[in-house]
Amino acid sequence: MNVLFHTATAIGLTVLLTDTEKINKISKSLNIVVLSSILFLLGIFFHGVLDYIPHCYPINSKIDVVLSFIIIIATVIIFKNPFKILIGFSFLGSIIPDVIDLLPSIFNKYFELTSFTDIKIFPWHWKEYSGSVYSENCNVSILNQIFLIFAILIICFYRKKDLKNFI
Repeated sequence: MNVLFHTATAIGLTVLLTDTEKINKISKSLNIVVLSSILFLLGIFFHGVLDYIPHCYPINSKIDVVLSFIIIIATVIIFKNPFKILIGFSFLGSIIPDVIDLLPSIFNKYFELTSFTDIKIFPWHWKEYSGSVYSENCNVSILNQIFLIFAILIICFYRKKDLKNFI
């Protein structure tokens, strides 16, 4: 799945699970640590779910990575403390599987290095468990991606009060 979909999922998870009023009322530091950990782990979990379901790559990989990086940086800058930490851990969990499994191969390709191996730690990056579709028929993928974006938009709409409190 393109990194933009993982990035969008991190935003959706953070908005869904963060009750901004509770964080401000109850022991803020404990809530932040616990929720950051949960968001990180859920980010990894949903990364796996998204990579496991059938998917094509509708966005050029270079554009995808640059746009995702811009969204991550902008969101972390825009969000108020302590929500920067929450969104940061959510982003980290959502993209860390790609950083660990795919970045070494990218380094090998562009910098002609051979010191990195192509061993994949996360099962959804293994050929037999990956949902990557390399045929011309991406209809199921498009439906999955539309459903994902629609679900995230619904979460943001229904949690708009909390979303506003982030900024």
